[in-house]
Amino acid sequence: MIVSISWLKELVNLTKSVDEVINLLPLRTIGVKEVTDKSFELDMKGYNRADLLSMRGVAYEIAAITNSEVNFNEPTEKDYIWENKELSSTPVAVEDDLLCPVYCIAKISGLKVGPSPKEWVEKLNESGMRSVNNIADVTNLIMLEYGQPQHAFDAAVIKDETLVVRSAKTDEKLTTLDNKERNLIPTDLVIADKEKVVGLAGVMGGKNSEVTDKTTTILLEAAIFNPQILRATTSRLNLPSEASKRFQHGLTPKRLLQSLDAAIRLYQELGGKLESINITGNFNNERKEVMVSQDKISSLIGVEIQSEFVKTSLEKLLFKANLGSQNEWEIIPPYFRLDINIAEDVIEEVARLYGYETLPSKSLEGTLPKKIDQKEYELLYNLKVSLVNIGFSEIQTYSFFSTKVMDVFKLDKEKLIKVANPMSKETEYMRDNLYPNLLEKVADNLKNFSTVALFEVGKVYKAKEGSLPEENYHLSIALSDNQENTIQELQTLFQKVAQELKLDIVVDGTDMNEREKELFHPVRFYKLTNKKDEGLGQIAEIHPRITNKFGVENRVAILEIEI
Repeated sequence: MIVSISWLKELVNLTKSVDEVINLLPLRTIGVKEVTDKSFELDMKGYNRADLLSMRGVAYEIAAITNSEVNFNEPTEKDYIWENKELSSTPVAVEDDLLCPVYCIAKISGLKVGPSPKEWVEKLNESGMRSVNNIADVTNLIMLEYGQPQHAFDAAVIKDETLVVRSAKTDEKLTTLDNKERNLIPTDLVIADKEKVVGLAGVMGGKNSEVTDKTTTILLEAAIFNPQILRATTSRLNLPSEASKRFQHGLTPKRLLQSLDAAIRLYQELGGKLESINITGNFNNERKEVMVSQDKISSLIGVEIQSEFVKTSLEKLLFKANLGSQNEWEIIPPYFRLDINIAEDVIEEVARLYGYETLPSKSLEGTLPKKIDQKEYELLYNLKVSLVNIGFSEIQTYSFFSTKVMDVFKLDKEKLIKVANPMSKETEYMRDNLYPNLLEKVADNLKNFSTVALFEVGKVYKAKEGSLPEENYHLSIALSDNQENTIQELQTLFQKVAQELKLDIVVDGTDMNEREKELFHPVRFYKLTNKKDEGLGQIAEIHPRITNKFGVENRVAILEIEI
């Protein structure tokens, strides 16, 4: 939201300088982005403050945080220009009031298209918008001041001057005001007459109904559309607009009627005459009531907040605040504060006016928790650093065995953990060792490199009868360098790492069980143990009949140990 400084001064009798206001806003309300001598921009990203998308909403906010007064009054129903007038009803049909809960059309005749007054053009330019013509500019000025988008249709091109709010039909098209043809789908909400679509509801009007130099009578639209429907259409068509942004943040029927009244009065200044009007929908403003205790306010903010400060602060923001006998506040937010729903929302209002920067710091109470044992993670980190330093590359494979690995290694499915709801056949069985997956990656890399040196540190998953599976970290290394004695080279390299990290690892024996004889070279195999003769893993050359099935002709040495 770009705030025109001259327009702001019209709306608020400021007690502080503009520079002071700009410096105060991030402390009390919202961040400020670009600042010029004529305007400043509010950083609305991530905020749900729909009221700050209007000059009146910004005026109320700045008046509250600077102890200033606004220079305007809220019009009431008896003040609206159509009250107590004998006016005909403009024909309108809303097919689904869930998609369009409020829809208003006013027919205004006697207009002449021309340039806007200088002060209008300046307000638009300072607010980041360009002047189009006096008829279109009224809708933009009203949207900026009240936050309520409006649209003017050329009444002469609307069949029987009758509008219908409905869902788009399959294969319907509309050329929007930016001269682009849009293909519509049934989830889009459109404005149509009896023959054609004339606008994309809440997003952009149609080229076929725009105001031109020949326009003398308009149908002025003010509505509230379903924000979810608008968001989907805007996203699908990549068609964001100032209007759709405000529809998506939320609008109120009361502000809609105020804006409609203001727009009609501006058109009358241009010589227009209100011929007819149709106001349809639910205009019952839901009364919100939030209960919050005085104790909770102080507890959540962290300092003792006096009840008088709570009352005066909220009343500055136009809340109604009544303290009951049980020291509990009954809070009624103003109709335009759609973001206030729970007690914490109210407490945030009190806290920001108190000033976050004024909250005193104090030491945390209690004792510090004991430092957790980080030895395992330090070992993992040091292992990775040492292996990288001697020329190995770290990779991370999936925690599953692929179907190819399952077939080539003839893995016993009964001994593996099966996933109950796998995404595919490739993610059905959890790995119980790392090196089969490493071999698959060695094969991929040998298509492009003559030497491949990889390692992975990751978890393996082993079934344990009668309890949950075990998850343990393993280290696996794979080396293929087109040499005859690859296993000896891998053993030498890893011994450097073991010595550097003081690892308790011993190369112990070459005895192989029947399963190991299927997987590894018959004489290039060594068991790895610790000094207590507890098995840790093995270092071995994978049997050629397995590597060949992965398309690998070179020798591949692997090491795998449990950490």
